Amino acid sequence: MMRLFISEWYRLWKRKSTWLMFAAIPLMVYAAGSYFQKANEKTNSMLPQYSVFGNFSVLSFEEMLMTVFNFMVIILAALIVTDEYRSGQLRMVMLRAYTFGKLFWAKGAVFTTLLLMFTCFYFICSYIAGFFMFPHAERFPLFYRSEMVDVWEGLVYNLAFYSLGFLSLLALVCVMLFISVVSHTTTATIGIGLGFYLFSLMYPYVCGYFQPLLGNEVYMKIIFSSIPMIQWQGIVFMLAEQPRYVGWIVGVLSFYSLAFGGAAYALFTRKDRWI
Repeated sequence: MMRLFISEWYRLWKRKSTWLMFAAIPLMVYAAGSYFQKANEKTNSMLPQYSVFGNFSVLSFEEMLMTVFNFMVIILAALIVTDEYRSGQLRMVMLRAYTFGKLFWAKGAVFTTLLLMFTCFYFICSYIAGFFMFPHAERFPLFYRSEMVDVWEGLVYNLAFYSLGFLSLLALVCVMLFISVVSHTTTATIGIGLGFYLFSLMYPYVCGYFQPLLGNEVYMKIIFSSIPMIQWQGIVFMLAEQPRYVGWIVGVLSFYSLAFGGAAYALFTRKDRWI
């Protein structure tokens, strides 16, 4: 199994697109830093939106998580599964003494490990950028918390935010594995993936028109049934002084992971699918 993982890992890093994504991360951090430097000029320094060394890592990741990181997942799914099927590489792997189930888990492990590497690299780059680009406040506010925190308490908060953000990416990975298995072209995988992403952004806003009829509690649960909305506001709610919707959000992410991941596994291991 380890040899299969190494083989999948090596084949993924032979692609220029993987290196380009990795190299783009420092540029993403710098772009976010420039944006928040300008935003600071119009923001009260006592608000949690005001960027300092201790909170820039989370503020920038929150913006990139629901946009660039999600797009990376969509593209990587097309490269790891669909493109290999189209290019014939998948059939070459299947000629070896590996089961379809082992191949699926190897691809899933490579996908997850790569995303974890990207997330950790972004975390390190954002701390370095925050050190040089923003003021070093001794204490600073966080969203939905009454007390300010120091740099070390902020670090714990940041690690928790990144961990939950990574879990949300894993849920999207399961969705995209399912889409990449049912799609026979990379264009279809990326197109359906973008469609799912846009739908996940739009339906909470459409439901906003019916909020008076639905009630606030039901409306908030509809919002947090969307992965991008969980990444945008749900994680902040979970880490608030009085955590909210923790059970609901964990249940939603578990549903996406189990339902789509299970369906992807069942379809991928059908022997007649790849012949």
